[in-house]
Amino acid sequence: MRPESAVLIKQGAEARVFHVPSFLNLPNGCIAKERFKKTYRHPDLDQQLTHKRVVQEARSLVRCKKGDIDTPTLYFIDSPEATIYMENVIGITVKQRLLDNQETVYKDIDLGSLAEKIGSSLGKMHALDIIHGDLTTSNLMLREENDSVVLIDFGLSFGSRLAEDKAVDLYVLERAFSSTHPNTEQLAIQGSSSKTRTRRMSIDDCHSENERTKYRNMSKRFQNLNKYRNVVGKVAKKEEWYPDVQVGSSSSDASSLIRVNHKYIAIKWAGNGGAMGLLPLDKPGKGCSSTARVFHAHGASVSDWDFSEFNDSLLATGAEDSMVKLWKIPEEEGEPSCITTLTTPSRRVDIVRFHPTTDQIMSTLGNDGKKVCIWDVEKSVNALNVTGKTPFHSFSWKSNGSLLVTSGKGAVDVWDPRAEQPSLSSGTGHEGIKGSRVIWLGNSNHIFTVGTNKMRNRQYALWDSRNMDKPLKMNSLDSSTGMLLPMYDEDTETIYMISRGDATVHSLQISDVYTNPTIAPNMACGSNATIYGAALLPKHSLDVMHTEIARLMAVTENSVIPISYQVPRKSYLDFHFDLYPDTKGTESPLTGKEWLEGKTVDVSRVSLDPKRVAYFEKNAVQQSNSPQTNSSPLPEQKVSETPKPEKETAATSPTSPISTTTTAAATTTANTTAAETVTSTPTPQLSSSNDSNEITKQSSSSTSIKSTSSTHTNKSDEKKVNNDTTSPKQEEPVKETVVPPVKKVLPKFGAANASVYKYISGKIYHPRTHYEDLRGLSIDKSGTCDLIQASGKLIAVPISGPGGRIGIIDINKPGRLPTHVPCVLCGSEVSSFKFDPFNPLRLLTVSVDNKIRVWDIPEGGIEEDMAEPTAILDDKVMDKVHLLEFHPTSKDIVASVSEDIGNPTIRIWNVETKTVEIELKGTSKDVIFGCAWSPDGTKFAISSRDKKVRVLDARTGDVVAVGASHESLRPSRLLWLDNDLGLIASVGFGRGSAREILLLKIDDLSKPLAKKMIDVSPSVMSAYYDIDCKILFVAGRGDRTIHTFELEDYSKFTPLAKIEAGSLQQGFAFMPKMDCNVKDIEIDKFYRLTPTNIEPVGVRVPRARPEYFQDDIFIPTLDILNPSQSASSWFSGKDQQLSRISLKPDDMELLSTAPPPASQAQSKAKFEMGKQFVSDEQRKQEIMDRMFKNAKDVEAEVDDTPKVKPEDQEVADDEWDD
Repeated sequence: MRPESAVLIKQGAEARVFHVPSFLNLPNGCIAKERFKKTYRHPDLDQQLTHKRVVQEARSLVRCKKGDIDTPTLYFIDSPEATIYMENVIGITVKQRLLDNQETVYKDIDLGSLAEKIGSSLGKMHALDIIHGDLTTSNLMLREENDSVVLIDFGLSFGSRLAEDKAVDLYVLERAFSSTHPNTEQLAIQGSSSKTRTRRMSIDDCHSENERTKYRNMSKRFQNLNKYRNVVGKVAKKEEWYPDVQVGSSSSDASSLIRVNHKYIAIKWAGNGGAMGLLPLDKPGKGCSSTARVFHAHGASVSDWDFSEFNDSLLATGAEDSMVKLWKIPEEEGEPSCITTLTTPSRRVDIVRFHPTTDQIMSTLGNDGKKVCIWDVEKSVNALNVTGKTPFHSFSWKSNGSLLVTSGKGAVDVWDPRAEQPSLSSGTGHEGIKGSRVIWLGNSNHIFTVGTNKMRNRQYALWDSRNMDKPLKMNSLDSSTGMLLPMYDEDTETIYMISRGDATVHSLQISDVYTNPTIAPNMACGSNATIYGAALLPKHSLDVMHTEIARLMAVTENSVIPISYQVPRKSYLDFHFDLYPDTKGTESPLTGKEWLEGKTVDVSRVSLDPKRVAYFEKNAVQQSNSPQTNSSPLPEQKVSETPKPEKETAATSPTSPISTTTTAAATTTANTTAAETVTSTPTPQLSSSNDSNEITKQSSSSTSIKSTSSTHTNKSDEKKVNNDTTSPKQEEPVKETVVPPVKKVLPKFGAANASVYKYISGKIYHPRTHYEDLRGLSIDKSGTCDLIQASGKLIAVPISGPGGRIGIIDINKPGRLPTHVPCVLCGSEVSSFKFDPFNPLRLLTVSVDNKIRVWDIPEGGIEEDMAEPTAILDDKVMDKVHLLEFHPTSKDIVASVSEDIGNPTIRIWNVETKTVEIELKGTSKDVIFGCAWSPDGTKFAISSRDKKVRVLDARTGDVVAVGASHESLRPSRLLWLDNDLGLIASVGFGRGSAREILLLKIDDLSKPLAKKMIDVSPSVMSAYYDIDCKILFVAGRGDRTIHTFELEDYSKFTPLAKIEAGSLQQGFAFMPKMDCNVKDIEIDKFYRLTPTNIEPVGVRVPRARPEYFQDDIFIPTLDILNPSQSASSWFSGKDQQLSRISLKPDDMELLSTAPPPASQAQSKAKFEMGKQFVSDEQRKQEIMDRMFKNAKDVEAEVDDTPKVKPEDQEVADDEWDD
């Protein structure tokens, strides 16, 4: 409540102002500003607006006070009463001071000093991004004690970074001066977005009315005239995202977590180990992760990486193992190959960057920040070092590669690494404890830094490298805790800034960076996703025909999001030259050796105009097909008389791992219609300079590369074009050249031949069908042992406890399991167990006592532990048996794999006679990890620790084929996919813990037919292949996901929808096709094992007409429950295939023979009606055509009549003379 002693001073439209004489024993009391209710507004709306304005006013007062701006001190806020208690400022308003001296033409007032005070206060306020909203001379006071300017009445204030809002603020004040206080033009204030500065001009200096008018016009420029001021950032549509990628984090705060060039997006792949992922830039959308090239780059976690600007196939990576590696990315599919390895002196590599003018020089910074190492990649040596007094946080090269700038705690230093005394100048940088970041602004003399102050407020600064005593500008940004990551676009002079954990991209527009730079904020771009890192797309890949000046590739939790920045224009038919200055090309002007010797050459600049690109393309093609070496110059291109600097020829030794002459490919994104016609276009004159610190921009030789609508030109051809273009001998204009238009590539919606299994889903059965409360599950088995086996009648799982226990569960008795699950006791720990596919009640177990036990379980399972097996298969020399595999077609045949003391042996047993019929030794010299029978039972495939896959003749042991397997020494699984084509799938590990699938063909095992990266995880995967649907299911222990892949065209694996679950799984066991519910279109059924439950899961396919039997999916399947022959028959050399049976229920009709649906019948009827209508129309048209034809024939006959000569023509009777 307002004190009773309060005295009303003034009442305005929004509030009443009271003076409270006694408040906190203050000598002058305080001021109470009370906002009253507006009866014309809805009560709820009025309360909301009032509360918002009270809070905003209080916030603005506090922020201004913290920013060293003289405002009334805030004492108390009574939110329910909408009252603010603040300092009672003793003084007079500026309005009253000016009015009192208006008659004497302000002779008693120092207007210049007053203008400076007002401008300084407003400049500080706008630097804090506070907009007053009501800047008039009535809201500016002068304190009585020191005559300082006090800003009051922040009732309409708000926060904004827009230059337009700050300009409006200043414009209101200017209008207040001009309307209330005549002849006070010297108090006009110029505003900018980041800092408001004042200009004073004495009225006495304006001797004429023209000068007065000129000065008044100078006060009407409250807008940023930069051509990029209206740039708009827009997040791309989700169809253009790169979703479902496994983005990893980095231990380096300086890492942007993403690098991008014309071809690839490089990100760290999540998981254990130093895995990197390369996403094709031109393949966004769902499923893009399946096209990623994932490779194991380092043994430790990758911390930073960078692409070469001159070679799209060159990638550098640094990791926590102190190693830096250079990778050559092959053009075709395949893993990148390491061509160079460098060892840094730091424990971890924090920053890796290529030199801006040659890819044979690379610079690194370690986590200790002691020195920047400059490497000669050609010789793999540390050529130069830059060492400072304080640890470095970051570094950046000047665009021409001559100088280097570093930032650290409280320091910004400029270096010439090739000089004897490399330190050139030093300045006091950001003093916060968090890392600072520095960027050299292109080829200018200016530097941009971001960091924090001692109060941990984020700030940015602009420096002149020639005078580092103090920054040209240093402004506060905000008080967020996230670290800023700046990126600089040299062509548009724009800085983009992100902060990890934020959802907004900030941008700053720098104007006149080469002369007198100014900074103004652009409109921020927000996204709905949290951003962790970002990188700028190269200029050559932008959509220039739609005025896209930049594209930011932002990294989120599991996606890469393109954010496009476009300048709105009325028309997008032509190329906007004013928005696109010539940009840096893709040809390196120097070798590493030349740079180390002291040479400095700018990178050639190229045009982004698609017309010029098309011209160069056509000319280059003509040159390649013609023996002549001369070519025509660009249309109407004028060559400068300034001598062109000698271009150094790039030369590398034959042993160099990198070639400076490279071919880069650009993404085709521009509107190709602009390239249809080449017209005469003026080009800037060529200029050069030997001064590396020259302020003016240097435009190098006018080379051209393929821009948005094409790929880069071959370098050799490009050089020819360049030489001829700059030759003064051929200045004749070229005639207009017509380039054939390129067909527009229409977007593809869906696939032409979409798989029927594209939307498969796994549905867990009702809980009443689960087997719950499973206790004592033993999970300490090897990765080659599946923890659950199931037949049509029983389920078996390993149980902890002595004696090698395998729990037996009746499949027909779901529900809560007993505390003690009945088990078969094997006498020692079990290493593997399997059900006989042709006898659902027979279980075989292998234990560490090197015995294979045969258990015949009674119908309905067992109620007590079973200790006596039906039979024991034993061989005295058999040692460490760990694999069992039943024959796919014959009864009572099983293969076992044992190590046998360094001599791995495969034994094929006749279970009926309990004897070893075939013994295969010497097939592998190392441990066998996996094995699989061919579907016809004639071949046997094995994979071993020596990274080999071998295919054996099952009867003789002869090696049919041998080839390379996974690169890891960890276990792998084999599955035979197709008997006729000889296809095998191997599920294992690549480098590190990258889990992968190899598709092998026994006709040629020299290399995999296809390779599919799954993820990065240490657990060994179980696998099952549905031979009818050609679907592969893979999952590892401890996963929540089962990955599914379709074998497409018997040549590659295509990912399908994953089967997700809410709990961790320990394994799965698939059932025969006969157990699937075909009426629910259930293509597979399996039992999923969790630590405490067993859950049945059905794999289903959505179809439009489920009431019919889907005979296109449920083809006649193999009768795997009934053998095709006996054991003795097979051992005698006979091979007989399994028969096939139909899954069609008797009460269902085939989909292929079903009548068409009603909607289809209606559509067909409409089609027939339309067809009949067209037929009628055609008939009418044919009649009309005949009529016209007959009429033309008559006309032709008339035309053929002999014409009468004029002299022979008869004269009419009325024409005779009388």
